Amino acid sequence: MSDDSATRAPRPIKVLVVDDDPDFVEQHLLMLTAQGFEVATASTTEEALEVAAREMPDAFVLDLIMEHTDSGARLSRALRRDPRFAQAPIILLTSVGQELGFEFERNPEEVLAWMKADAWFDKPAPMEELGAALRRLL
Repeated sequence: MSDDSATRAPRPIKVLVVDDDPDFVEQHLLMLTAQGFEVATASTTEEALEVAAREMPDAFVLDLIMEHTDSGARLSRALRRDPRFAQAPIILLTSVGQELGFEFERNPEEVLAWMKADAWFDKPAPMEELGAALRRLL
């Protein structure tokens, strides 16, 4: 018998995309899948925690504003407290600048530290840049 583990392709990176906009979720599912990622999705923070426990994603892409204006940050902090996801890259996507006038650019390190995230993009995120950021963070 031969060991085919050396010839087996590496497992694709699994990303959990969380957003309350179904069109946004579908767009990211298609675009990230086309870039070679395996994608799981959720539309609420509660569902995201359930899917994360079941699917064990390698990375997360979270909308900031869902049920509440800070749902993505709350979810990010919850994921960081979970030992299974404490080191997983978390990218926040947001339209908070357009909707609330908040400017992440002024203090990006402070904002990311508060949200327990590794990176953020304004919506709509450039898909190639999002994929590159996920790979770089892993």
